[in-house]
Amino acid sequence: MYPFAGIFTALANFLSFVIIDFLMKEPVIIDPFGFEYDLTLIVKQFVSWVVTIITAHSTNRIFVFRSHGNYFLELLGFAAARLFTFATIEVVLFSLMVGWANSIFGLKQHSVLFSIFGFDVTCIYIVKIVSNIVLIIVNFILSKWIVFKATDPSRRKGKKREDVTDASA
Repeated sequence: MYPFAGIFTALANFLSFVIIDFLMKEPVIIDPFGFEYDLTLIVKQFVSWVVTIITAHSTNRIFVFRSHGNYFLELLGFAAARLFTFATIEVVLFSLMVGWANSIFGLKQHSVLFSIFGFDVTCIYIVKIVSNIVLIIVNFILSKWIVFKATDPSRRKGKKREDVTDASA
């Protein structure tokens, strides 16, 4: 189920990013250390991240891990893991890829690469898709091995789900 939940979550992330990108067309450029950077990228990434957190936690808890652990502990761990991947992948890696596309290929953020049914696919959208692939992989690892494993009583100390269910019946 994780690939389906991941694809659904990635679509929510991408679509919310596209919507906020359409709403925020004017860049706010800063020049730290001689590298031009558009601050609106962080705002766009943050809005899509919030939408993604809501979507991903719900789908992971219900459909993927079928967790019955403490809801608030899971949500806290989930948000912490997602905050880590937001900072490392959705801000740092994303920004580096946008910079590399510009410096290596001469592509600006809104350079149209091709159109599909009248929708212009820009450089920034391709970068968003690539960063989402990395994000899905890292988030799965963190969710499976840390977030839901640590809070689900059926996964602690080698117990199987049936053992926990039978003991509580």
